[in-house]
Parts: sequence; structure tokens; C-alpha cells
Amino acid sequence: MSVTEKAAVAASPRAMRVVMDGISGELQSYSTSNQQIVKQTKMVAINAIIEAARAGDSGKGFAVVADEVQRLADRAADIAVRFQEILLGRIALSRSMSESLVEEMEGARLIDLAQTLVQLIVRNLYERTADVRWWATDTAFWVALEAGDPDKMKFAADRLATINRFYSVYGDLVLTDLQGRVVASANPKYAREIVGADMSREPWFRAARATASGDDYVVGEVEVSRLHGGREVLVYGTAVRSGGQTNGKVIGTLGVYFDWQDQGHAIVEKEAALPPQVKARTLVMLLDQAGRVIATSDPELLFKPFDLRHQDLARGSYYDGSGNIVAFAKTLGYQEYDGLGWWGVVIQKTEQDDQIRQYLGFKAP
Repeated sequence: MSVTEKAAVAASPRAMRVVMDGISGELQSYSTSNQQIVKQTKMVAINAIIEAARAGDSGKGFAVVADEVQRLADRAADIAVRFQEILLGRIALSRSMSESLVEEMEGARLIDLAQTLVQLIVRNLYERTADVRWWATDTAFWVALEAGDPDKMKFAADRLATINRFYSVYGDLVLTDLQGRVVASANPKYAREIVGADMSREPWFRAARATASGDDYVVGEVEVSRLHGGREVLVYGTAVRSGGQTNGKVIGTLGVYFDWQDQGHAIVEKEAALPPQVKARTLVMLLDQAGRVIATSDPELLFKPFDLRHQDLARGSYYDGSGNIVAFAKTLGYQEYDGLGWWGVVIQKTEQDDQIRQYLGFKAP
């Protein structure tokens, strides 16, 4: 494995800590070996001086060399001590700093990812709040509701279908009368079942009918729609008003069914864009305000509650005691859209030092 490949595999705070450990271990080994060589050199010099003394006058020249060797050995000993105190001391400090930075850096990058993902979907949904309020003023809709004429109802349905054809993020758009009866549907796949259905008990319909003006909208919870083949949806709604006027009389409602099953899950499945070896140990989720999992890279967790700690913080991370780091970030909203109090959550199995050493080809300490 090349240096570049190793960097790509293990570019993480923990990997840097392992590298620092490796450097520290190698330098410590070098320092120990150097000290042993210095000791042996000094012993050789001492023995040489003794032998030169025994040789008398003939050994005087050799004694000078032996003295120089001893002097050099003393200098080497001094350098080894300074090396031990200065360089190894700084390496130890760097190791300590890398240890403290692991948690901070490891959490920070995952927190940023969690924030990015939740903001991405919230920004997408902000546009849905504009769509539903704009479309509710369409002449075809309020004319059909006021006239009750079958031809005008058909035209309203055609108009809904035209809108929906150019907005793939929606599974359906439905128009209801004031009593909650569906009079038109955008999606021909479901229209036969939906037209005539009673929406009067649907929370989104009740809230939409009660909006104070055309500037207002409502949004439900992510749920499974029984009228749309069990697909996961998020409904935005508002009132349709007489004459399409902002303060006109309420004569019906418009509900737009955001296709959460495809659009919402794409956020956790694709937008995280994690390398395969990282994705394998990472769980990505979106939570609603109540802590319910509304999108996840693990389908088994969908719609189950998740006990997110430290919800008093807008963003942060913690270790869960099972070898995972949990990073979270609450939506910042977008413009006037508050983001519904949703959370982005990234759970990642922390790397093990032994695995990193194996990747890098380092020996175990």
C-alpha cells in the first residue's frame, strides 16, 4: 500500500494519534539504542586507555586516540540526554495534545455532517411552504370549488396533474371541499381511490381549514399514507379561499403530499457521501421534534424513538459507551421556516487502534 493509499484509508484524528504513537515508539527505541552504543563506546575507550598504559611509551600515541574516543563518547552521551529531554519530551506533548483533540475533532466533523444533512432537507422543505400557498390561489381551484361543476372539477384535476408532472418531489396533490371530501387528485395512480375520500379527520385538513389567511400554511408529521399505497409522506396544506384572495372566505383546502419515501431517505442514503469503509460503520438518521426516527440508513429503526442525549444543546457529540460516537445537530431553520425542530444524527463506530496500525503497516507496541 502506497503512502497516498494509506492516507486515504486512515485520514482521521485517531489515525494521526496512532502515527504519533508510532513516531514516539521509534524515537524511543532509537534513543535507547543510542545510549547503549554510547555506553559501549565509553567502555571501549576506557579499555583502550588501560591497554595503552600497559604498553608504556609505545602506547602513548594510542592513548591520545583513546582519550579522543572517550571525549566523543561523552559528547554523544550529552546529545543523547538532550535528545531524550527535548525531542522525546515534545513528542510526548504532541501525543498528549493529539489525545485531547481526538474527541474534539472526531466529533466536530460528524457534527458538521449532521448539520449539513438536516439543513439540506429543511431548505428543500422551505420551498414546499411556498408551493402550497401559491398553488392554493390558482383560479382553476377556487372556481371549481365555488361552482361545483363537473367540468370545472375535471379542469382542476388536470391542472393539479400538470403541476405534479413538473414537481417530482410530490407524490400527489389533492383538492378538498370545505367538508373534507376530495374533489380532485393529481396522481392518476391513486385518483380512483382518493377522489371522494373523506379527509375531515385528517389533522392536516383540519389545520389547513383553520388557517387565518392565505399567508399561512400547515405541515403534518412524516407518516405512512393509507391512500397512497403505504408510501411515506409529509403533507403541507393550506386553505383555498374565495377569489384566490389572501383574506377570502375559506371554501376548501389544498394538500400537497411530499414524497418523503424517496426524497427524505435520499438525504441519509446518498447525500452523506461516505467512503465505503466509513459508511459500513456509520448510521445516519433524521429525527423529528419528538425524537422519532423519520429517515435512517438502517430501515429497522424507522419510526422508532431514539434517545438523543443533551437535547439542551443545539449541536454536540458524545460517546455512548458501546464504542460509538454520536454526533447531532438541530436544524437552524431556513428564512421564516423554523425547520420543525428536526435533528440530524450521525452515529459512527470509532476506529480501533489495532485496525489502524494494520492499515498503516505499523507494528503493535
